[in-house]
Amino acid sequence: MTKHLTFKGEGEFRQVLILSLLSGKPIIIEDIRHLEDDLGLTDYEVSLLKLIDELTNGTKTKLNETGTRLFFSPGFIIGGDITHDCSLSIPLGYYLEVLVCLAAFSKKKFNITLRGVTHGHGHPNVDTLKHVTLHYCKKVGLHSAELAINKHGYHPGGGGEVVFSSNTLKVVKPIQWLDQGKIKRIRGVASCSRMSPATNPRVIDKTRGVLNDFLPDVYIYNEHLKGEKSGKSPGHSVTLYTESTTDVMLCCDNTATSQTLPEDLAITTTHQLLDAVNSGGCVDSSHQYLVLLFMVLTQQHVSSVRFGPLTPFTISFLRNIKLFFGVVFKIKVEEIDIEESGNKRGLGSTLVLSCLGVGFENMNRSMT
Repeated sequence: MTKHLTFKGEGEFRQVLILSLLSGKPIIIEDIRHLEDDLGLTDYEVSLLKLIDELTNGTKTKLNETGTRLFFSPGFIIGGDITHDCSLSIPLGYYLEVLVCLAAFSKKKFNITLRGVTHGHGHPNVDTLKHVTLHYCKKVGLHSAELAINKHGYHPGGGGEVVFSSNTLKVVKPIQWLDQGKIKRIRGVASCSRMSPATNPRVIDKTRGVLNDFLPDVYIYNEHLKGEKSGKSPGHSVTLYTESTTDVMLCCDNTATSQTLPEDLAITTTHQLLDAVNSGGCVDSSHQYLVLLFMVLTQQHVSSVRFGPLTPFTISFLRNIKLFFGVVFKIKVEEIDIEESGNKRGLGSTLVLSCLGVGFENMNRSMT
C-alpha cells in the first residue's frame, strides 16, 4: 500500500490534489479551517472534489464529520464528456486551472462543460484562460486545446457557461524557453454584461492612452453582451496580454467591483501589465505553476525556462513537487541588459529554473 502524504490547512488544496492525481500518491489534509467559524471545506472545494470524481475512475474521498480532515486516494484520469455546475462563490478559473493541468494525461479527450461565474476575483477570468493559458498548453503539445465561452456570468448571479476541450499526450517533450524576445504587440478583451454600451469604450480609450506611449500596435476587442449570453448579473472586466517576437505571452486581468469606474479598471490593469513586462521572463506570474508542472513531467531530459520573480504560490508548489516527485530545481540568477532605443537603461535580473524530467508517460491514454 502506498504511504500517504499529510498536509495541514487549506492553503495548498488544489496543488496537492493535482500532484496526487498525477503521481498516484494518496494524501491527507488536516486542520482545514479548524480555527474559523465556518469549519472545514467550502462549497467550492467540495464542488471541485465532485468534478474530480466525475473525471476519474477509482478516486476515493473521505471527510470527517466537521469537514476539517480529508483523505484523498487518487484514481485514473478518464476524461470524456462531462457537464458540471460549479459554485457561484468563486470564478470558473478556479476549476479550469486544475483541468488544464490534468487534460494531457487523461484516457479520453476532455470535453467538459462548466457553468457558473466566468469573471470574478482571485483567479484568472475565462478570457485569460482562452487566450493565454491555452497558448502555453499548445506550446507543450496540446494543439487542439480550446475554450469556448458560450455565456458570460458575473458575480454574484453567474449564469456563465464554457466548454473546455483538449487532446491527450503520451509524453511531454523537454522545454527550453529562455529568450523572452521583444514585445511586438498588445492585445486584450474588454467585456461587459448588462451594462451601458459606453463602458467598454471608456476602458479601451484609457488603456490605449497609456500603452500607445510604448507601442503603436495595441488592439482591444470590445465584447458587449446582452440577452441570454450576458448571464444573470451586471459586470465588466478587462484582459490584457503581450505577444513577443519569440512567442512569449505575458498577461493580467481584472474584474470591476460595483464601485469601480471603467477608467480606474483600465489604469490598474495597464500598470499591472507593465509591471509584468518589467519583471521579465518567458512566463508571467499567474502561469508559473503550470510551466513548472510540465517541466517536471517531461521525458528524462533537462528543461530550462526563464522566470521573473517567483510568487509565494509558486514557491510552495516547488516544495510540493519535491514531495510528490522527488524533483529539485536548479535556480540560477541571470543579469540581463535592458535596452531602450539602443541605449542601456540598466540591469534587470531573471531566474532560470532547470530540472530533469521524471519521464512521465500517460498510461491512462486510450489505445483506440
